[in-house]
Amino acid sequence: MLKKLLLQLFEKLENERNNNTRSKSGNANYFVDVILEAEFRKPNLISAKSLVQYYDKYVEGKGNNSGEPNSELKNIISQYLGFENYYDFEEKNKTSKKARFNLKNAKVKSTGIAAAILLITGVVSYNTNTEIDCIQWKENHYEKIECNNNVPNHLLKDVNIETFKKITPNEKTIFFEYGHAVVWYGKSSSGKMEFFNSRGLHPETMKELKPITKYIIDKYISN
Repeated sequence: MLKKLLLQLFEKLENERNNNTRSKSGNANYFVDVILEAEFRKPNLISAKSLVQYYDKYVEGKGNNSGEPNSELKNIISQYLGFENYYDFEEKNKTSKKARFNLKNAKVKSTGIAAAILLITGVVSYNTNTEIDCIQWKENHYEKIECNNNVPNHLLKDVNIETFKKITPNEKTIFFEYGHAVVWYGKSSSGKMEFFNSRGLHPETMKELKPITKYIIDKYISN
């Protein structure tokens, strides 16, 4: 699981808009100098060199004495990736693995490859035509629309349009419950910081929203 965590971390760092480097050490420096310091206020939690050593050990299989990341670092990396904590990251990834395993077993137990393909194709077609609605963003919420010739956006298939909303938080807003963020944020296509009441994708950019941090609250809301 650490391999998957670190692999996703460096992939996301490489795609950060303000990260001008694409090297392993450059990504590690960006995480320490920008993400840890600016977003989490933890500039001394780990050095860029140590982070690279973790990547070398768990992703590339290079032997070294780096040990294992501590719980605080694993939780912060998980939050940066859009999860509540490392436990949430493990559970969500375990679910995905179990689903793939069950699909593999279903194929083995089927009476033939052709029958399995037809079954899967039928399920996908059914879901596309009947279970996934076309929706559009309107001001601060999603609304269902007639699909007509439009194809449903599968990135939005898990969006609960009844609850997902853009909000305007203030100092009275509850940002955390039991130590976990309940407000999420992301930048619009014009670069404006916007806030939402649930985890998901920004409705304009389709980028993963990030859990709120005290730094973001102080910088964009309290002032």
